[in-house]
Amino acid sequence: MNRIEGVSVRQLHAPSRAPELFALVQRAFADLSIDPPSSVLKETTADFAARIASDIALIAEASGALIGCVFCTPRPASLYVGRLAVRAEWRGQGVASALLAGAKDVALQLALSRVELSTRIALTSNIRLFEAHGFEITAAQTHAGFAVPTSYDMTLNLATGEVN
Repeated sequence: MNRIEGVSVRQLHAPSRAPELFALVQRAFADLSIDPPSSVLKETTADFAARIASDIALIAEASGALIGCVFCTPRPASLYVGRLAVRAEWRGQGVASALLAGAKDVALQLALSRVELSTRIALTSNIRLFEAHGFEITAAQTHAGFAVPTSYDMTLNLATGEVN
């Protein structure tokens, strides 16, 4: 897992931190200039508490403060990662990379051969980040009401280091 001095990445089990996690993700996704807006903005604290119970929530902390997170959802042959969020003042310092490395570790621990995610086409810095981690675009998706694709599906094949 990527190491950043003073930052730890670990699994969050405590639903009592759902309000803090919810606030972090809401702030991060509200900053995004995407159309349509992310569906995460329609979620509630209760949704996050349920997600902590059903998925694998990885968090990044510095001095006990929550600075980033990603949710990992095991599927039959892959691990889907979503809701990757990093506090604005910590962006560009490797926190997202550390969280992605943590997600890869989770997939390997679960003997899953692929990690999958979706990202908006407009978020070119996110696409570059995922590509730097070995992800490749595998499909384009179009949100309802749009004439052109708005998001990419990306896949990393952990078994071979190549994408499908």
